Parts: sequence; structure tokens; C-alpha cells
Amino acid sequence: MNQLFSRFLAHHLWLLVFLLIFLQLILVSRLLWDTQPPGLIKPVLRVLAPESELVHSRISPFGPGMERELVELFANRTGVHPVWLHMDEAGTAWDELRRHRADLLVGFGYAPSRPFLDSLVAPVSAGPVYARHPVGMVHHRQHRPPKDLAEACRRGLLIPENPALFQTIAHLPYEFAQERTMAGESRCAAPLLTIAEGTMPRQFAVMSTSEARFMLVDTGRFALWEPFFVDLQLAENLDASLEYRWFWRDDRNRLAPLLQEFWKDLLHSRELARIQDKYIGFLPESSDRHALLHLLATLRSELPRYEKTILKAAQRYDIDPLLLIALIYHESRFDPEAVSRTGVRGIMQITQATARELGLSDPMDARKSILAGARYLRQISNRLDRPDLDEWDRWFLALSAYNQGIGHTWDAMALAESLDLKATSWNDVKSVFPLLSQREYFSNARHGYTRGFEAVAHVEAIRYYYYVLHGLLVLERPEGEYFGRLGRAGLLS
Repeated sequence: MNQLFSRFLAHHLWLLVFLLIFLQLILVSRLLWDTQPPGLIKPVLRVLAPESELVHSRISPFGPGMERELVELFANRTGVHPVWLHMDEAGTAWDELRRHRADLLVGFGYAPSRPFLDSLVAPVSAGPVYARHPVGMVHHRQHRPPKDLAEACRRGLLIPENPALFQTIAHLPYEFAQERTMAGESRCAAPLLTIAEGTMPRQFAVMSTSEARFMLVDTGRFALWEPFFVDLQLAENLDASLEYRWFWRDDRNRLAPLLQEFWKDLLHSRELARIQDKYIGFLPESSDRHALLHLLATLRSELPRYEKTILKAAQRYDIDPLLLIALIYHESRFDPEAVSRTGVRGIMQITQATARELGLSDPMDARKSILAGARYLRQISNRLDRPDLDEWDRWFLALSAYNQGIGHTWDAMALAESLDLKATSWNDVKSVFPLLSQREYFSNARHGYTRGFEAVAHVEAIRYYYYVLHGLLVLERPEGEYFGRLGRAGLLS
């Protein structure tokens, strides 16, 4: 018997060694947050998030997504490695957290009660609220908007499966209630149509093929998609809002204090505002359907005429052609004979003084003007070169200088710095630029008075047009065909 056991050990010793090593790896993996051998491995942070434009951006040209950028900021500060897990249903997401399959939840506009959090097997902490989006009601433009939520219920209401949206329905007046629950909550008089949250386009597709006439939406998410669904209209905001915050497990000894400290620092700085502005700060309160249709009609009729010139200018001066298109549209609506109220002329609205500096003899010559305007924008961008200047902040500041002159942009940057703001952040600079129209501030500025509010409006409009153009292209909408090789060149640059 001893000989048989000895032979077994001799032949299977490698298997026993492998099992011992495997068990050790399991134990080590459970302690990743508590012990991190320096220089060997980064602790893994399992991040659970819905498939949302707020999390992983498809249509924004300005970055990977607001939530993703926040998580990456945390990861860079703490030396962890985020691994993304996708889950569209809040209930399932909580279950994944409870079963220790995730460490952090982000991007869910839902705040459960404290008793619910305390009931979880794994203790969970809630971070501070960093965004509130009103609940709104969307309808197709061919339908009359409802008078109130009760009428929407009667005529067919689609609700994504978010508990916070269902709480809105629970507050309907009693006369519209089909029945009262034991808790005294009212329900919609007509059967509700529900859908897993998912992406906004998926929700819109279900709405268009169902009997629902209306749909409750997170207005923060809807604003990102509204320019691409011009036939949908936000009827009104309701007396309810969705709260965004992070949730994390407390049983990872190192994770909880790191996250608590991260949010404490973030809320006492302007970094959160800067990140939010990058993704949503330029969006109008509501999309102007007629303005969007005009943009598309103008591109369809005018872009083919100037396509080669725009591409030439974009390649020569290393500027995204879509950004050039957005600039041209905002400046002149592609009218080569446009004249502003201040007397600036041409498709690129170049001043006489700037035209002389650029050697542009006739600003009304559209093709020469486009090349000169692109050259001027590149010159401004080069003069703004600073090592701490983010690429998009640099373009936004350059666009403000295109509008008001680089001297006034330098004044706005200096003013921001004097007020303990970040001179290289467009979000900070645009908050003080309008002050340069007030004597208290422009009297101390090197270049004097300027219409700073116009500079801000100029940049924000171009950001919005660029966002729309980029979205139409990446979503492969038929309108994106107007851009032809211009759009493809921009995406590949």
C-alpha cells in the first residue's frame, strides 16, 4: 500500500504542486486591495456600469466618456487597473455587487434607500451626488404633447426599468390610479409598457414600434442624443430627478477610504466641473429642430462646392475637417458674401487687419478665405502652445481668439489665473471671459475691453456643431454622407 502511494506521489507530484500554487493565487487575488507588491502588479478594480453615452461615449469627439474619464482619473491617482463590466438593469447590477462580482457601480441614475444598502450581504457605501438630471417626458412631434403625466398614462407610456422612474408614476393623483398598493402608492390607470434601460437609441426604437405614445427619460442622457432624433421632442420636465453617484463595497479595506478621499478632493476642486463641461457643457437647453435641419440642408447644398478646399486646408494645417466645417457654418452659414454687423466679410469672417497679415487680398473669395482662415486658426493654436494645455482646451481657446483676438484670450487666461482658476482650462476661462466687458476688469487688462460673452457663445456653438457632425458620421446616418472623405479624414487624423 505504501509503495502504491509512493508511486502515486511520484507520478502526480506536479499536479499537487499546481493545485497548491493555484490556491495561493486565489488567496493573493482576494488580498489585492490590501497588499500590492511594488512594481509587480496593479490591483484590479471591477467597475460595473450601464451601456450609456455618459459612460462610454460613441458620439462625443471630446473624450472616451464622462464616467470613464472619472474612473480613469481615480485609477491614475491610486494606481489601480479598472476592468469594465456592463449591466443595464439596476437590480441585476446590485446583485453582482452583492455577490462580490464587482467592486464599484457607476453611471446608474438611481439612489436606493439606506435600509436597502444595509440589507446587502456585502456592506456598500454611497458616494456624494455629483449630478442630478430631471425626469422628462418625450413624445413624437406628430403627436400632441400630454397635458400631464396622468394623460400620458392613459394614452400609453413607456418606462425604462429604472426604479427612480417608477417612483414618478407612484405619485399620480388617486383619481388616475388603477389601484392602491398596501403602501398607498398609486399605479398608472393604463397598463405600463416597460423596457430594460439599455441605450437611448434602443429605447427610441422600442417606442417607435410599440403602442406607447410617450416615454419617460433621463433628460441628462436624452440631451446627448436629442440632436440625432429631431422627430422626438421633450414635452416637459416632471417633478422628479435622477441622482448620480458612485457605490462601492466596503469590505475591500483599501478601496473604501481611497474612494472617499477621491470624492472629497474632487468636490472641493473644479476638476469635476471641467470634466462635465467637456461632455455636456456646450449642449443647449433644448435642440432647435429647425436649426438642425438648416445645418443639414446647408451641408447638402454647399459642402460639395468647397469639399476639396476644406480637405486641402485641413491637411495643410493639421485641423480636423469637421471642426473647419463647424467653424465655417457658424461664421457664415457657408455664404461667401456674408457681412457681419461689425463689417467683417466673407465665408470665414476674417477682419481686414487679419486679412492683410495673412496676405488675403479678397476675403470674398471663398476658397482663398477658407485656406487663410485655417492658416490663421493654426497660427493661433501654435501661439497658445503650453505644456500643461490639453488638446481640446487649446482648440477652444484658439477658437475664442479667432473671434476676439489672441490678446483678449490671453487677458482672459490671465484673469482666470488671478482668480485662482486654471488658465489652461476652457471651462475656467469661459467663466471669466465675459467679465472683460466690465470696466472693473477690462481697465486692468492689457488689451482692454472685449465682448467676452461673444467669444464664449462663439466657441460653445462651434463645439455643438462639431459634436453633431461627428455624431452623424460615427452613427453612419445618411446625413453623414454629405461629409464624404472629409469626415473620414477627420476620424483618421
